[in-house]
Amino acid sequence: MTSVKILFQGVFTCAILATLCLLSASCTIVEEGVESSNFDLVKLDKGVYACIHKIGGKAICNAGIVDLGDLTIIFDTFLSPLVAEEIPILVEKLGLSPIKYVINSHYHNDHVRGNQVFDEDVQIISTGKTAELIASEEPKAIAAEKNYAPQQLAYFDSLKRVFDGNTLSKEYEGILNYQPYFEAMVETSDILETRIPDMIFDGEKVITGSKKEVKLISMGMGHSESDAVLYLPEEKILFAGDLVFKNMHPFMGESDPDGWENILDNLAQLQPEIIIPGHGPVGSSEDIKTMKKYFYDTKKLVQDFIKDSLPSTELRDAVIPDPYVDWSFDNFFYSNLRFQYNRLLKPVLQDPGSGGKVF
Repeated sequence: MTSVKILFQGVFTCAILATLCLLSASCTIVEEGVESSNFDLVKLDKGVYACIHKIGGKAICNAGIVDLGDLTIIFDTFLSPLVAEEIPILVEKLGLSPIKYVINSHYHNDHVRGNQVFDEDVQIISTGKTAELIASEEPKAIAAEKNYAPQQLAYFDSLKRVFDGNTLSKEYEGILNYQPYFEAMVETSDILETRIPDMIFDGEKVITGSKKEVKLISMGMGHSESDAVLYLPEEKILFAGDLVFKNMHPFMGESDPDGWENILDNLAQLQPEIIIPGHGPVGSSEDIKTMKKYFYDTKKLVQDFIKDSLPSTELRDAVIPDPYVDWSFDNFFYSNLRFQYNRLLKPVLQDPGSGGKVF
């Protein structure tokens, strides 16, 4: 995200998400000569690749590389510009067409900070709202990180240093996700240059190359105030940004849950066979159904709390439903419940003396 959400300061970033890459049968990990400590390069189709964030790496989000035959498109650009510098090198090593466009799915920092590494003649594309948010929120986020990121890095460094439990546990996985996240912030603090998209689209935009065609679709407000996806209709491959998460709890703190659910229905109508989520392993259309069920289950749980007149403080004792109990970032589950609780109560229950804040 461009506006940084800090786990231990009361706000969150969905940017800190990662998991092991579980690949569909049609995908293969590209190995020879293109290894990265930050992401797995996964071949999805001829000229189509996904960069899947590795646990312990500094990519943070997933990205896409699509060669249309005479030009290449990059979808999202990681949190760290130092990691994004690997992308043009990969494109050259793989013998792909020159990079012409970079797409920002939404404004959150982990999807846009690599913009600055691409040549000036490479156009950055986003929705109009996303471009506005990058321009307004990124400078604030970068300034804030200079204050808190070093302390957060020191904290997670200490956790990693003294950890003596199971290194395959979710607890240790969490450390391996947060520590490089803050490390990437600290080590790039003095080199960040906010590059704002210079080509705006809303609705749909088709980009046609000599061999392939992609469709950019503005989905409106879902996960963020403005989300966009990239779809290859013939190959049925969808780069979904943070509208789809796989095997991990999504971050709902800035979302419109109802709008997000409607977007998921619209994504399902595209009938994608391969989905690259913003965070997590390569997935399929089943992950759209799973996301829909997650929204239903969390909302139902909160509605039951409200029906029983239980205070929001008791949400922290809620039991994660079985389908999601093994998902990464269960802290987001509880923040999502609080978000839903306040959202559902807000129209009917406000403290007149609190300036409209929900109690």
